[in-house]
Amino acid sequence: MQQRRSRLRERLVALLELPGDVVLDVPRATLIGSAELVVENHRGLVEYRPDRVVVKVHDGRMAIDGDDLRIGYLSPDQVVLHGRISGLRYVPPEGGGA
Repeated sequence: MQQRRSRLRERLVALLELPGDVVLDVPRATLIGSAELVVENHRGLVEYRPDRVVVKVHDGRMAIDGDDLRIGYLSPDQVVLHGRISGLRYVPPEGGGA
């Protein structure tokens, strides 16, 4: 049932040409050079260290690696990180379920 709803939403987004990141509740990451990262549609911080930040997103986690990482701004739907960002990767949920 959940997969059916998800497919229906995806078709509706394509048909109406709506922004998928907003309607489908998927994260949007905007990297500005290697010094700033904006993550929208997050679900909170999981880990926060100067060399690694892990952000919970709708279907998994987003891991950000770097040096001197710090939070510039945090709200319920957006986090802005500053520092020297060297890597960004999506980590699927444990068990690999969708």
